[in-house]
Amino acid sequence: MNDTELAVTVFVCQFAAGFAIFFRLWRYIPALRRCLIQHQVKVETAELSRELDVPAEDDTAPMLTKAANDIKRLRAYRKALAGGSVFCSHVRSEDNFVKGNTSSDLVLPPASMDERAKGPLTLPLTLTILVTRNRGCVHMFWNAVGFALMSSSLVALIWLGETRGRDSFASHLLAELRSKLKLANDGFAFLVSFLLLGLLNYVVARWRDYHVVCQSMQAKLRDLGVAIGAAVIDGADPETRSRLFQIYRYLNVVHAMTYAAVDQKLPRAADGYPSLGLLTAAEVSVLEPLAKCAGKSIADAQREAIIGWVGGTVGAMVRGNKLHGAFSPPSHGMVNGLRAACAQYDDLRLRHMPNLWLACTHTLMVFLFSVIDLRIAFDIDPSDLTAQPRWLLLCASLTAFLAALIVTFVYLLAWAMIEELSAPFGADSDDDYNPDALLGAAERGIFASLRTSFDQPTIEAGRAVEAAGEPKKI
Repeated sequence: MNDTELAVTVFVCQFAAGFAIFFRLWRYIPALRRCLIQHQVKVETAELSRELDVPAEDDTAPMLTKAANDIKRLRAYRKALAGGSVFCSHVRSEDNFVKGNTSSDLVLPPASMDERAKGPLTLPLTLTILVTRNRGCVHMFWNAVGFALMSSSLVALIWLGETRGRDSFASHLLAELRSKLKLANDGFAFLVSFLLLGLLNYVVARWRDYHVVCQSMQAKLRDLGVAIGAAVIDGADPETRSRLFQIYRYLNVVHAMTYAAVDQKLPRAADGYPSLGLLTAAEVSVLEPLAKCAGKSIADAQREAIIGWVGGTVGAMVRGNKLHGAFSPPSHGMVNGLRAACAQYDDLRLRHMPNLWLACTHTLMVFLFSVIDLRIAFDIDPSDLTAQPRWLLLCASLTAFLAALIVTFVYLLAWAMIEELSAPFGADSDDDYNPDALLGAAERGIFASLRTSFDQPTIEAGRAVEAAGEPKKI
């Protein structure tokens, strides 16, 4: 095989392999695709069910134990995201709500997982699992492999041109292209890096703002529950307890409707809440016509109507001497604050980066690492071709592939971070928030705070016993 045949063969094989990897051509082979899907399911099932055993006599046991616990917690969070909804797993009933905490048959709302995954990154093993299990990072890695193979395949043609001699037209053309690629790389690399870092900073800040807004909304709900529960005049009154259960239902529906657009496990319309014990049929019939005038999401008008019902129920309890009259003014501020927190979440979903910024940054980024990869491929020293040119082709192809892979993967990994953090919900990433956990934590807090007056007689009786000097009953 002469040099021309060798160069063309290496170029075609390497470029074809990179093209197949970059565009995932195996997805179009049905039998192979089924095998890959089955293998992926087996791997994910094994990872979720596998337990890590650490020998106690090992000197590194404490460090490995911590890493094992971190990994187990991360796997549990992934399983919770992919599993069913804890919020939708039980039915609320007034009979259960009106019972006191000392009742033996009281059923508390079930506990849920963490609101977000804790990424300790204490060991390279944990970091490896985070990166390799993140679909976006894995996808970008294979894109980088394919692109690096295609760009480094040019090394074979460049090698062929350089072997023609230093005075040949191909050699002069390659030298000219090499100098122009250097100018192009040095000319606008800073601009692209600046735009990419700015975009990444914006996306991370927006991801953190989501956390703050979600926590603020949860705090507004729980503050309202504590304030109403503390203002109850007679916790033993059946009508008071019934009204409190009504508020409990409304607050949970408001919270759930806020996340309905990002959590597919939640009811998509008002008629899905009666089965959870959160709305009555009459209330649904009143809410359904409002879905037609929703602005930002199907639950906007309905949710604000329910927030109004909360304020109206509180006002009715104040007028009926069920709540202290002094509670009326702050209640309006708390109810309005809850609506503002929900609206802030909706606004954050709508406000996003300019499309032009995103498109230009992505396009310029691709141009930049393409130019860098081409510069790597063209960087062959003609003086090394005098000894063993074919060995140089092998070494140059391998080193160009590795260098191009590193450069391309660095940029694509940054873009994978942007894609993942741009959508804080979705249950497809370790950095996605878990709305089910936010709903569950708020519900348990509201359930406890609204019912604080139910056991007040028991507390007062205990205080009377202590004041009389009688021994405490354990």
